[in-house]
Amino acid sequence: MGVDVGGTKVLMLAAGRELSGGKVTRRVETGSETTPGDLEKAVEEFLVDHGLEPTALGVAVPGLVENGRVRVSDVLPHLGGWGGLEDYGVPSLLVNDIRGALAQESATLPRSSTAAVVVCGTAVGSAYLSEGRVIRGVRGWAGEIGSLPMATPQGVRRLDELAGGGAIVRAAGMPPELIHTALAEGDRRVQDLVRAAGETFGLALASLVNVLNPDVVRVAGGTLEYRGYWDVALTAAQEYSLPELWHDCTVARIEDPGLVVARGAIRLATAVLDDQAWVHQYV
Repeated sequence: MGVDVGGTKVLMLAAGRELSGGKVTRRVETGSETTPGDLEKAVEEFLVDHGLEPTALGVAVPGLVENGRVRVSDVLPHLGGWGGLEDYGVPSLLVNDIRGALAQESATLPRSSTAAVVVCGTAVGSAYLSEGRVIRGVRGWAGEIGSLPMATPQGVRRLDELAGGGAIVRAAGMPPELIHTALAEGDRRVQDLVRAAGETFGLALASLVNVLNPDVVRVAGGTLEYRGYWDVALTAAQEYSLPELWHDCTVARIEDPGLVVARGAIRLATAVLDDQAWVHQYV
């Protein structure tokens, strides 16, 4: 079972041959006041309602994970110190959500790939491979691109504050569903906000291309669904990347992005169950 915890939702995915259609999912809303107890209750209800008994549990969270616990999460601050789902008597794993997406995407990449996975949801996160190995950093926290400082006329801001879905919601002063409506109706103010956010996100993608020289950049996240956001981002990424590096890199959206993190969590948890050594570089 994989659990994708996000700033606005928790997505639970149970996968197995014995299930109808091979999988069962449920989505429950979250928010800044969500607690570990809320998540544990949602998972327990999901398991009971579907009569599920997991053999392995993978939980992916938006935050910094160290020694099997959430060290800090900007979008879900009450998760600090949480150790994930530890009470089911089966192999379990807690991982940063973008690392989970990277684990899923790496399954289809050549072993020698240098790749970046970037997810733009409530905030922006990323994770990287260099010649097939996860880039971890000294404490395992590499990939916090959402904290990338960006110069603006109002002073220095973090990428999260300029390009993330949460930033767009705050700037527009309306929830996501009304933003979609405003974009469809041609609201120029909202269109300008989304385009500006998309261009900033594209600059961050160009930075990754120029610094990492990857052969693959795969992108997902609900913010990409705002009309115009992805097109502007892709144009800016190409314009500000070194042409030679851009030419050697495939930049594309992830297929079935809604499940990529949960599937990655399952892949990692299954690897723990099977005692596969490669999983340890992800956690």
